[in-house]
Amino acid sequence: MKKLIMVAVFAIFSASSAMSAGLTDITPSVGISYNNAGFSAEGNERVGSDTGTTQSTTDEHGAFAEKYGSIFVEAGFGDVLSLGLEYVPSGISTPTNTSRERDSGTDGSSVSADFEDLTTVYAKINVPLGGAYVKLGFSMVDVVINEAMGSGNTYADVDTEGYTAGIGYAHDIANGFSIRAEVMASQFDDVQTTNGVTTASVANGGKNVVQVESMWGAKGTVSLVKSF
Repeated sequence: MKKLIMVAVFAIFSASSAMSAGLTDITPSVGISYNNAGFSAEGNERVGSDTGTTQSTTDEHGAFAEKYGSIFVEAGFGDVLSLGLEYVPSGISTPTNTSRERDSGTDGSSVSADFEDLTTVYAKINVPLGGAYVKLGFSMVDVVINEAMGSGNTYADVDTEGYTAGIGYAHDIANGFSIRAEVMASQFDDVQTTNGVTTASVANGGKNVVQVESMWGAKGTVSLVKSF
């Protein structure tokens, strides 16, 4: 739902910009990108007991790298401003880690996460440096928790949003085609999820709470663009 709202806002913003431009100097573009990215975050896990107390708290920092493709559509207004919508059709997967949901830590439990439907609305602003530009955007992504717990408990999926900014360079080829190279940094809001336990008992092992914060990402991107 949030992504639909974001797309609607983008459409309204684009239409308003087009009207203000007099519908005389609008350049639509489509593109495909290859992204090489790295992500990092800090995690906090509060492990509950079967009596409802917190029996341990663990803080960890993690990072991973991933390569993925994306597609985008863009509308250029004059020689300076372009508004775009970028979508990542594949998931971005974290490494799988062992979970110690049970005291023994020997039940073979594991957990990982997939970042799915990463969608970004952005503004690309050309600067007078022979193809250079700056890029500012707002992103949203679904965080799908993949767990295999010996206790049978499951962690709820969540979503998060944040901002992205960077710089790039565009080089025209021919027949409306161009290539771009850019570097971007991203920040996402903190997220929290639980193992679904509301009332602790011996059967469910207690309530666990996982919070992930300080989520940052950086990527280098090469894109092929066709303008009409």
